[in-house]
Amino acid sequence: MPPTAGAQERERALREEVREELRHVLDVDALSEPGPAEVERVRAVIAARLDAFNRRAASLGEPPLPDPDGVVRRIVDDILGLGPLQPLLDDPTVEEIIVNGPHRVFAIAGGKKRLTDVLFEDDEELLRLVRRAIGPLGRRLDETSPMVDARLPDGSRLNAVIPPLTARWTFVTIRKFLLRAHTLGDLVALNTLTDEAATFLEAGVQAGLNVLISGGTGSGKTTCLNALGTAIAGADERVVTIEETQELQLESMLPDCVALQARLPNVEGAGGIAIRSLVKNALRMRPTRIIVGEVRGAEALDMLSAMNSGHDGSMCTIHANGPRQALSKLGLYAMMAEEALPQKAVTEMIAEAINLVVHLRLEAGSGRRLVASIYEVTGLEEDAIAGSELYALTDGSLRWSGIRPRSAERLTAGRFGWERLNGDRPALRQKLD
Repeated sequence: MPPTAGAQERERALREEVREELRHVLDVDALSEPGPAEVERVRAVIAARLDAFNRRAASLGEPPLPDPDGVVRRIVDDILGLGPLQPLLDDPTVEEIIVNGPHRVFAIAGGKKRLTDVLFEDDEELLRLVRRAIGPLGRRLDETSPMVDARLPDGSRLNAVIPPLTARWTFVTIRKFLLRAHTLGDLVALNTLTDEAATFLEAGVQAGLNVLISGGTGSGKTTCLNALGTAIAGADERVVTIEETQELQLESMLPDCVALQARLPNVEGAGGIAIRSLVKNALRMRPTRIIVGEVRGAEALDMLSAMNSGHDGSMCTIHANGPRQALSKLGLYAMMAEEALPQKAVTEMIAEAINLVVHLRLEAGSGRRLVASIYEVTGLEEDAIAGSELYALTDGSLRWSGIRPRSAERLTAGRFGWERLNGDRPALRQKLD
């Protein structure tokens, strides 16, 4: 139960006493990732101060602060965490936190948004917490820089906007990454795709098909990418993953995998390392496959070049509303590169590079993430990319369209033989034959 107004005032006074004492023993403002020792030290100071505070209140005939455990937790969150937002950050079911000023905080869990009972005293408290979170990361938020993107130590993405870019309040959005599925089998268990489709995708990954994963925000693109990555087989495979914020867990799951992460510019706007630079560097690391967490700019051209130059089985994700839109958007990004290639050349590169597009969507009603389409690129028809939908969502289930994939020979031949890698699946094998 939230403390009363009077208890809040007394708790605020206690918090200032704790801060004053901690200034002499610990530089808490410089702790971006406090360890267990620092947390315990702060807890000990709070407990001692709370005990003294309640004894002093008793001597004055005042009631003690109620819920001492809650008082300690709230002050710890205020000093070392993000204050009232910290319980939402610690909640494993919460995917996203939306703060529309000090008095309206929403949480998204299971794909559904709800208004929480989290409140800030005022906008100044909210702004102070955001500034403390981004300060150790070399970011700032003030009138000269009223918008910020930052990665918190736990990997969450924080975006904040303040006046004059907003009418009145500080607006904050925190996107957490929750990897609920590690393998294609986990996606089947979550009813994201069918067992047959999962087996088809596994064979495609092992056969070295280049895969583009598309979908809207929160549709599960990164989780799907991670699950597909775990299907990479063979000790001779060397995988390089490239992300803006490290979310994939393939480095710990594959025998030879290295993870690269982009770096944002510092306060002066210098020192940033873009995704495109990392893709170029990855080509010098002798990879067999390159996996880009999300393509959203000129790095699309380098990714297509890698797919067309012997790095079969590479993968990336892109924001799009469908497979064809994903391919169009990939081309648009590639043409944003400084090389300024003509549209026809880029279209040919895409048709030669991309084999499959896996499209996901988020069901608004249930919050379920599901694969809505598996689309095969078959080449060029005149100046347009041609393809066919191999699996489509029908009556809520992902079903084979009846079209035999052009890549069937690659899926069943050589060391990627169907029985050897996936066991006996006669129904799917018949479709491939």
